[in-house]
Amino acid sequence: MTYEISSDERFAGSLGYIMRRMTGEAECELVKSESRHVLRISTKIDIAGNLSDCIADIVITDCKTYYINERIKLPIGDNLVACAFTSALSTFDRDTDKIIAKTLIRLTPQINLDSFYEFGLYVLKSRWDEVCLLANENRCYLLCQSTFMELLRFLISNIDGMCDEAHIVMNGERLEVLGGGLKPIENIYINDSLPNDIQIVNKLVVLAPKRIFLHTANDALKDSIQNIFGTCTVVN
Repeated sequence: MTYEISSDERFAGSLGYIMRRMTGEAECELVKSESRHVLRISTKIDIAGNLSDCIADIVITDCKTYYINERIKLPIGDNLVACAFTSALSTFDRDTDKIIAKTLIRLTPQINLDSFYEFGLYVLKSRWDEVCLLANENRCYLLCQSTFMELLRFLISNIDGMCDEAHIVMNGERLEVLGGGLKPIENIYINDSLPNDIQIVNKLVVLAPKRIFLHTANDALKDSIQNIFGTCTVVN
């Protein structure tokens, strides 16, 4: 079986996630051009379930985040705080979003992620519109920095935590989030084409740990993490 999954620049980074998930199950080739990015997958085994799960993850992360960013207009000066807010909104009711996403996915030999985003997600977009409308209707309150940060921390506190503790450590030249006992955290998707500091903040929001241990990070990132996550942050 052969699949050809493509996208424009908006979701090009998502293809790398599919490629990594298919390791050991299929041969993959990623071809890039100025306007399109194409992932070719060839396999002799049934990967339909795994591939559908990959695309569902992309829908509820990259697609949902892009949709929310396009529709919420809040003048947030701190880029990491803005990303944390969008990530918190995207994480809201994610399990239900994924169930719905899987019902919308139709695997064919050629799959265009950007076309699927534009024309195949009406059911989910109607749900996401409710979140965007609520944020925009309360825009005047969110312009106050203290009120905004209270809301952000409230949103994060209501996310079902995936681990009790998270550790920020240096792995080569990049920062990484590890779990308890400094063990790798699996079964979580964050677009790794994003800047490293945004990846770290987004992953912490999704994990919603009770304690965050900062073993290493630049001062700006430390300040942002402490500002976003408050008293659960421990600087080692």
